[in-house]
Amino acid sequence: MNRWGALLTLALALAAPAAWAQKATKPQVVVLDFEGDRRGALRNQVVSALEKTGQVELVPLKRYTSAAGKAGVKAAAARQPAGVAQVAPALGIDAVVIATSGRTLVVQVLSARGQELWTKRVKLQRGRMSASEARRLAAGIATTALKPPPVVEPPPEEPVKPAPAEPGTPSAPPPPAPAPQPSTTAEATPPRKLPETETPPGPAETPGAATPPKEPTEPLAVPTPIEDESHTSTQPFDEYATRAELEARDRHRHPPILHLFLGGTTTWRSYCARPGATSCAEFDRRPEENRIGDTIDFTSGVPYLGLMAQLEVLPLARSEKLYRGLGLVAGYHRGYSETRVKVTTETGETPTRSVVATDTSFSGMLLYRYYFNMGTQSQPRLGYAGVRGGMLSRAFDVDPEARAPLTGSHRLHPAAGLEFSVPLRRWLRIEGGGQFFISPKAGKSLTADEGALELEVRDLGAEVSSSGWYAELGVAGEVWGPLGYSVRGRYTNVKDTFTGRGARFGWEQGGVSEEQHIDILWGLTASY
Repeated sequence: MNRWGALLTLALALAAPAAWAQKATKPQVVVLDFEGDRRGALRNQVVSALEKTGQVELVPLKRYTSAAGKAGVKAAAARQPAGVAQVAPALGIDAVVIATSGRTLVVQVLSARGQELWTKRVKLQRGRMSASEARRLAAGIATTALKPPPVVEPPPEEPVKPAPAEPGTPSAPPPPAPAPQPSTTAEATPPRKLPETETPPGPAETPGAATPPKEPTEPLAVPTPIEDESHTSTQPFDEYATRAELEARDRHRHPPILHLFLGGTTTWRSYCARPGATSCAEFDRRPEENRIGDTIDFTSGVPYLGLMAQLEVLPLARSEKLYRGLGLVAGYHRGYSETRVKVTTETGETPTRSVVATDTSFSGMLLYRYYFNMGTQSQPRLGYAGVRGGMLSRAFDVDPEARAPLTGSHRLHPAAGLEFSVPLRRWLRIEGGGQFFISPKAGKSLTADEGALELEVRDLGAEVSSSGWYAELGVAGEVWGPLGYSVRGRYTNVKDTFTGRGARFGWEQGGVSEEQHIDILWGLTASY
């Protein structure tokens, strides 16, 4: 080994003990529960700020309370100076932080013997400290723990002075004097004759005697070191929380990036078509002799049962900016039902047939949500109000072999609407919303045959105009970790107004068709 290697080895050997010594000199500090601190929000701020300083070693609160229980010190007494003196020395704690919260936060730093080392009053804003106040407070606590000020002992108690002896009573021998003192007797100053009711004063203090030090009226102030603004953090910190609890807390502080719904659908559908009328009900109220033309009635005797999947993506959800609510949603579902169909013509009514019908829908939309916290900083519960808009498609098809024409419908159209979610508990949220359909004309589809789609309109009129909407309401929540549930009910109403001559009997002046369906959407959710 050359001389440079030897010098490097020697330097490392000398530096290692110093580093270990510096690490070992970190004072042990415990932050007890604050009186009047709702849900520990202020204590979490102080603990988080102390952790950021890196100058002290935080002792878990559970360890302190466990030691207090073993020592027979009750929880309330363990926060008092006498209780601190019983518990802290056995744990090797150097400083104990206690506080009382009201309009201001009064913080005290006690030594392991329960003696006050430092005190501080902090102004609160809506029950919380500002980030700068929390950093200054943590810096003062850390400095006090590193370099505690000298503790002034209370003055020793003065000995009880004996009362003057009454005349005729033998006096006790005086205690031996510690040292001869200059004479200040009555020979120098003649004594003043006192009234009988007045008692003679006690012996005068000897000049030059040592005066015991007085206890300072104000606590010793500790200079506050300069903070490093780069380590600012307003998020609470819990030093004894488990990793799973910390991950769950972080997950609830931000909206999920991905939200997946997998479940089932139950749908009840009804459809009617009437010639020369403004509504099905208006046509049915006419006298029988005035009800001229082919009519169609469609009801799902057995509800459609199917499966549904929906995925929401918010790629900016981890941001703290307002645009974190931007995202997109896509969904698909397909259901099946045994349906009864009856067609009334000029020659009479067709027998009611049981046929198989399918219900297929998909959607793709952009969304924006404004998120708000209805919980606390340490236990957040995010709700939102938002808007969404995009394309919707829904098709009801009846088995073509059933020979029941125009009992299905195909729609492809834009839609826009509102949505909301209000969290009441982690396991319960009220959710809902609604959408307005923009020209949901019948006979529009990406997959169906164009000839069949054209016949869907031409049978009833030359042109069609349509309107529609849906509204939904339900509940959702978390079951375990990122897994949860969702149940919603949705009502949809669509109306088609036909003009011009149609191919069916009685539809020379067009007519109207109405379609309603009730959907129950239920299933499990997963969020990331």
